[in-house]
Amino acid sequence: MVALPYSLFKIVQGLCFPHTSNLCSFGPWNLDDFSTSQSIHREILPSTDIVLIPIDHEQLEYVLKRSKHIDYKFNIVVSCYDKSDISARLSGYDYSIFSSVEGYYGFIKNRFSGDSFWSEKIEELGEISIDDPKLMLPDFDDTKWAQKGSLVTFDSPEGKIDFVVPHTFSLARTSRSLLWLVETVLLSPWHEKYAKGWVPIRRPGNKAGLSFSGGLDSTAALCLMPEDSIYFYMERNFESMIKHENAHFFAAELANDGKNVVIVPSNHEKIRTNHGKNPGFSTDYACMAHLILLADHYDLDAAATGMPLENTYFFHGSTVRDFADTRFWKHYSPIFAYIGLPLYQPVAGCSEILTSKIVNQSKYRHLSSSCLRSASVGEKCEVCWKCFRKNIFNNRPWEMSNEISTFLAKRPLKQGLATLYALQIIHKSGQEVPEEATDLIPFLEHDLEFLNHYWAPYLDLIPKKYREYTEAKINAYSSPMQVDLLLIEENMLLGLRGESR
Repeated sequence: MVALPYSLFKIVQGLCFPHTSNLCSFGPWNLDDFSTSQSIHREILPSTDIVLIPIDHEQLEYVLKRSKHIDYKFNIVVSCYDKSDISARLSGYDYSIFSSVEGYYGFIKNRFSGDSFWSEKIEELGEISIDDPKLMLPDFDDTKWAQKGSLVTFDSPEGKIDFVVPHTFSLARTSRSLLWLVETVLLSPWHEKYAKGWVPIRRPGNKAGLSFSGGLDSTAALCLMPEDSIYFYMERNFESMIKHENAHFFAAELANDGKNVVIVPSNHEKIRTNHGKNPGFSTDYACMAHLILLADHYDLDAAATGMPLENTYFFHGSTVRDFADTRFWKHYSPIFAYIGLPLYQPVAGCSEILTSKIVNQSKYRHLSSSCLRSASVGEKCEVCWKCFRKNIFNNRPWEMSNEISTFLAKRPLKQGLATLYALQIIHKSGQEVPEEATDLIPFLEHDLEFLNHYWAPYLDLIPKKYREYTEAKINAYSSPMQVDLLLIEENMLLGLRGESR
């Protein structure tokens, strides 16, 4: 097997994005570069979408004839080194040409196949120079990015965004697709250009990366991932109410345990303040901006977060949905897969109750802390919304505060089902349910025991490379739910949302 030409990789990505397509190759190429974005087959099937073949291959005529059969709808990419060979061998076929420093490619589009990123480009340009960096990233401006020592700066329309990176990092050797994705997760809510057509063209690496916060959900994700995974902690490098002492101590202990932990100070959470919001993540995956930036440097092939059930199959904890069928997943999943960083959500089918149990059964139970307000290692503020829920789940003392009172009174109830489970624990222990939640007392007898188990369909969303490992790990901690999560009693969900029939 020989290395896949990068030009051929880009052609296929542009023909398929954002779908997972079935490829059949007659060439000598190693197709591992497509491991996160496409499906590889050894023969032509009715479901085949693209056939790759060298121009001098003995099966070329067979492939060309097969493409005309009514049962097939695959496109053909023919590689060669001499442009004149394409005209000679593909005479009588309607073809286009892709050129590059690596050679030439004849492209035959099946009349029954769908349009692609390249369809419009072929019609507009005729012959396409695949080496043009603007083709697949038309709006990327590399002059906006700079590096000076360990400081990487992005001159964004929202102000200068900086990242403090390892001294061995090289911006020049970082995929432009990664930089564009960093911009996208940080700026897309306010800048329309990030919704325009582009195709990710980064090859995958070899290790998984986790956006690590040091909290219980994030630590549970760590427990379900391979031992050689790399953990990326994002530290605010500006004054705020968030404290990093507990996370730093945890990171140091992980490093002592032989784990690779990377701490990246950044100011990107200040972007929201330009729009009248508190500091925080611009989008759900802005929490991975630092991981994305460093994905080439650390040879990553998956991007993980500690996103639990309350944020996936439970929308805001009070509306049940099939996460795989959401607009959110359908939007982000292909982008990350094509950029060689398929989304890896190890706890997507695990409630906050289960992630707490996973951590409590691990060697990190005394290190993990979801509280971000304590400046003293090993201590928690005890009065924030996270402390309230996590303390109850772990049978620790809890107390009310203005913040807890505010969140309990809101409808929809934040982290609805998990919070209802916490209220059940309070009720069953003989304590008085806070007055802000008395409207939920009718639901305190509902059986929520299933939250101690995981929703098995989430495993189908784990990247294939890591699916078997994560399934074995989660089964060591729990077992699948025996209820249909999507059929939870609607009356209870209405109560959590503050609605009525």
